[in-house]
Amino acid sequence: MYGRNSGFTLIESVTVIILLGVLAVSVLPRFSGTRDYEIYAYRSQLIAALRLTQQRAMQQTNSTLCHQIVIQDGRYGVPDRTDCNVTNFPADWQPDLTGADVDSKHNISFDINGNANPGIIRFDGMGVPLNNCSGGCILNITGEYEVLTVLIAEQGYIRAG
Repeated sequence: MYGRNSGFTLIESVTVIILLGVLAVSVLPRFSGTRDYEIYAYRSQLIAALRLTQQRAMQQTNSTLCHQIVIQDGRYGVPDRTDCNVTNFPADWQPDLTGADVDSKHNISFDINGNANPGIIRFDGMGVPLNNCSGGCILNITGEYEVLTVLIAEQGYIRAG
C-alpha cells in the first residue's frame, strides 16, 4: 500500500503567495495607523451637516432663520442661526450637529471650489444651494496624504466625490 502524500501542491503554494502579495500591497497599509481615516470621518460629518442644514432650510421656511454653513480652513459650522451676515466664528464658538473643529494634529482643511476661506453655503426653502454654491460646487477636504471631495449639485443633491 502506498501512503498518501501530505502537503501543498505547487499551485496551492503559488496561489497563497500571490494572495498574500495582493493583501500586502493593497489592504495592509490601511491598517498601519489612524491618520488616514480622519479625513474620511470629517468628510462624512461634513456631508451629514450639509444635509441637515438643507433639511432645516426646507422645513423651517421662516425668513428670520439662517440656513447656511460657513467653511473656514480647519472648521465648518453655523456661527449664528438668526443672522446670515455673520460669516466668522466667534472666539468661544463650539461646534454642534452642523459643525466641526478639526484637531490641529490631524492637519485637515476645507475649501469651496478651491477658493479662499471663509466660504458660505446657504440653502433656500427648496434645498437649492445659494451664494458660493449656486450652480453646484465642490468642497475639498485636504488631508496630509490625500484630497477628498464633496459634491453639491445645482439642485441640491449632496454626495461624496
